[in-house]
Amino acid sequence: MSRLFDRYDGPAFMRLFAEAGVLAALEAKGFTDFEVEIAEAGLAMPHVWLLARKAGHRHLLLDACLRRLGLAPQTLYQADLTHAMPLELLLVQWVRAEDPTAAFGCQRPPLLLQSHPGLGVLRRAFRVAVRIASDLHLDGVASRPKFFHDAVIFHRSRLFLFLDGHEQGRFEALRRDLEAMPLHEATLAVAGWCVRDESGHVLQWTPGYQVFPLSARLTEHFHSPRYAADVDAARLAGRFQIEPGAFAKLRECARPG
Repeated sequence: MSRLFDRYDGPAFMRLFAEAGVLAALEAKGFTDFEVEIAEAGLAMPHVWLLARKAGHRHLLLDACLRRLGLAPQTLYQADLTHAMPLELLLVQWVRAEDPTAAFGCQRPPLLLQSHPGLGVLRRAFRVAVRIASDLHLDGVASRPKFFHDAVIFHRSRLFLFLDGHEQGRFEALRRDLEAMPLHEATLAVAGWCVRDESGHVLQWTPGYQVFPLSARLTEHFHSPRYAADVDAARLAGRFQIEPGAFAKLRECARPG
């Protein structure tokens, strides 16, 4: 039987999902007969699949790819952690939680690469990642958000913060300046190079690591005066605006049909 980190097999993940409230939330949506598979065949990395049945059909509800990540001290100089030992993190390389039985509508348009509406269980699913990281005595849980909306969701769901305070402040400024837009349009604008910064340069979405801290040293980093000062300074200095003409063309190209 396949095991993730030589420790967690399918039944172990089922217990973790149950304890985190994931299964109860899915049962309330009409899903039953849950099963977890550790999928490896033909994949670059093992994936954790949560499957269930509804109306006589079997569905893949959650797909997650987790791995251990070590950040050497020389990569942490901007985060003022050069004095510390390497950070050991649980990296959420990939996660998708979607409801294949639901449909998008005018009030619920898809985000980039989203095939079905979300299940509303990510906050509970993050509890599983935190539990695993705690069991493995890691410093925290990390993500490298592929899109702007991924960073927003991770920040909303479990208060993930960028390791570098300056990057966190820039992200908060970007959220502030785009908050009047629906999230699906904001992430499209960022991905489509339609956002310019205070210098007039096109924003390039090249994020670092967002982290939920568990160890004392990493928690202290996020509570340090230097981190707070870097966040505040970058947030105040950051100014972002949509380039209307470019975004109008992008929306036209992205329109279905």
